Amino acid sequence: MPKTPRDETLRARSSSVIDTGDNAQRKLEWALRSRLADAIRDRALLPMWFVTALGPVAPAHKTQEWMDLATQVMAYRITYDVTDQVLALGPQPAAQGLRRDQWHRKLSAALSGWH
Repeated sequence: MPKTPRDETLRARSSSVIDTGDNAQRKLEWALRSRLADAIRDRALLPMWFVTALGPVAPAHKTQEWMDLATQVMAYRITYDVTDQVLALGPQPAAQGLRRDQWHRKLSAALSGWH
């Protein structure tokens, strides 16, 4: 979706808030990645939703992509308080915002490649 001059003005005015949010997202993803790596190293049992969507361990090939996707799925679940024990992303969002819907579709498409 192309940005309009109004979008650019609002983005420039809100740049410090956007930067703060981006930094918080990076910190969250780093913490999630670290916890997942620890759980895998310790051979911990992963939740059903995780195993159903991504399998019990990282594959021998595309390990980095698997970790990136797993981290994004966990971040989505935390961000939107998804508590479904079987579906990794929970139910399809019902008109709760364009950003959430786009993220859900992107992750759903990416997860379909791991089955």
